[in-house]
Amino acid sequence: MSAERTYGFIPCDDYDPWMESTAASAEVRHFARESLRWQAQEIIDEVLRGTAPGEELARARLRRCVARNPGRPERALLQQLMLNRDLQG
Repeated sequence: MSAERTYGFIPCDDYDPWMESTAASAEVRHFARESLRWQAQEIIDEVLRGTAPGEELARARLRRCVARNPGRPERALLQQLMLNRDLQG
């Protein structure tokens, strides 16, 4: 299932997919957001540590996505995945 279908399109503004109207407490939503950010940052770090010459273009695109989304690695990673999907499709 794609992120777009799960959350609708997630633009690069301050939209928060963890809707305030959910039954989850603020503490649970905060934990979920931070967990997602941590996991996305781990994935980004792993990709950027790569050294394969054939993947340099993907790393450069990921760096641009990270620069466009400071402090929001989950959005940077989503943007990168959407770019890759569009380039392949």
